[in-house]
Amino acid sequence: MKSLYFKKEAYFVDMFGKIKSNQTTLYGDRNNCSSRSHIEQWLAMNDLLNVAHFLNKDWTPHWEDTEEDKYTIVVDKGMPIPLKVNQPVGFVYFSCKKHAEKAIEIIGEKHLLQILMG
Repeated sequence: MKSLYFKKEAYFVDMFGKIKSNQTTLYGDRNNCSSRSHIEQWLAMNDLLNVAHFLNKDWTPHWEDTEEDKYTIVVDKGMPIPLKVNQPVGFVYFSCKKHAEKAIEIIGEKHLLQILMG
């Protein structure tokens, strides 16, 4: 982290939730990002993780259980869609298609494309 951020421009979220930037010596801060678009993508990913946690409640995928439904969100023809999966292929999963569709509705296409397409 020192080589990435020490005495370089870093973007971060302040205690009021605002995106700020400055030349930092606090290179170990976990919310440092290298650009405004980087931190916006990081925040959108956090939003998606929060929505998944809310919709899934205490559910976590059990990859050894091949009968259990598991969904993630992927981009197909420029649109985010739910995809049933049987192995880890992303970073967020849903216990049913309905939850994945609801997450798409809540987060919105623009933010999902920002997350999934970079």
